[in-house]
Amino acid sequence: MTNKLISPLSGLRRLIETNQIDESGDEFLKDKSLVWSPHNKIINVTPGPAFGSELVSQYASTQTRGMRGPGVVEFFTAVRQEYGKLVDMPEGGIPLFFNGSGTSATEAAAGALRTPDEVNSEKQVILTLEIGSFSTAMGNCVENLGRGVGRLKAEVGEDLPLDQCREALEKDLQEDQGNIKMVMAPHNETGSGVTASIQKLRDLLDELKHPALLVIDGISSIASLPLSMDKTGIDMLVGCSQKGMMATPGIGMITLSAKAVKRIRECDQQLKEAGLKKCEHYLNLAKMIEAMETTGLHIETPPNYAQLAVALDTLAIEGIDRVCERHADCSTIFRAAVQSAGFELVAKDINTASNAVTAIKAPEGYGEKEIKEVLTIMHNKHAVEAAAIPGFPDLGWRLCATGGIQPQHALMASIAFLKSAEEAGLPIDYDKGLLAASKAYGEVVKYHRPLPGFDMYGR
Repeated sequence: MTNKLISPLSGLRRLIETNQIDESGDEFLKDKSLVWSPHNKIINVTPGPAFGSELVSQYASTQTRGMRGPGVVEFFTAVRQEYGKLVDMPEGGIPLFFNGSGTSATEAAAGALRTPDEVNSEKQVILTLEIGSFSTAMGNCVENLGRGVGRLKAEVGEDLPLDQCREALEKDLQEDQGNIKMVMAPHNETGSGVTASIQKLRDLLDELKHPALLVIDGISSIASLPLSMDKTGIDMLVGCSQKGMMATPGIGMITLSAKAVKRIRECDQQLKEAGLKKCEHYLNLAKMIEAMETTGLHIETPPNYAQLAVALDTLAIEGIDRVCERHADCSTIFRAAVQSAGFELVAKDINTASNAVTAIKAPEGYGEKEIKEVLTIMHNKHAVEAAAIPGFPDLGWRLCATGGIQPQHALMASIAFLKSAEEAGLPIDYDKGLLAASKAYGEVVKYHRPLPGFDMYGR
């Protein structure tokens, strides 16, 4: 067989004709330089969109259905209620879905509970606890909405600044009779690889008897780490479809407790009575609640819901406890590899090191240039896609364990990272890291039982 393309409709032919890739010559098998291959399947260990499920992939081209057709409302409602069970939504709560992302869900939460007394006022009504780039973005979101925000910051790699939070809440109770309406924090800070102590934050609010709602960013932790709204006392849980949920991007979620639903309605009524316009339109939570209690939707698309329904089925088949255990297994491999090779974690306390995102510090004296070089080698030579640390270009890398990632992927990604770091000239012990990764893999790997009837042979 020749190396000529025969299909007149071949996308590969068009790439060659437009000089985007070179046509292979007779000597291409002897060429050890960079080559293109139609068979490379990238191992994705970026924080998101995460490795998906093969079941979900089969629904990626689901036929578009109308949003108002027969049975659509019942289907949408059923998917949302099943998601509510996944996050252990408190009794009387409601899951809100809409076309968007984790960022749009954060903005919708940050715009909630406005009241007339905020007009022309500089008083703080929201506290944000910021421990990395994504929780910093949360604070930026509140600030850009023009709301009074107290931004409590810890160093990257640290846990929540609970002492600062206590001081701010006590001052609020003493001086302002509880003006602060929401305390917002990440469960898993994707930028620093830290899983925050949100139970301690809930306990602090309860101890002080502060009425503020607890708003948690669960974007990279939902279906990746153990998380219960009910047990932890979360009032608003922000999420999205494309990370631990393993579905495609397109759905933003906010799950509300009964207390949050009541407060949202009360604040909305106060605005109406004062003759003030609502400050959001599409992302207005009161409007979402009304829509989902009546029409059942807030401008969502059936294909997104179909994929999310299959993702929920996938999680149910494997079992959410096992899913979280699998992510922990993968992170165990990552940490064993990089720490044994001589790297340090960004997380300053191993007890808060995330099982969803392993953030790795670049060695002293190495920065953005080497970080980019490692990522480039990983992608172009080893077909592994990882990520740098946003907001801190000189800090290091992130290897992610969410979605459908398996220990086999984590081992391969660890080898690719270590080899790429070695080739980039970083002072590491590749052999020691490789041995530790292999040992960790052998300790955590489980037997797999593929689902029947889904491969080309009908097995």
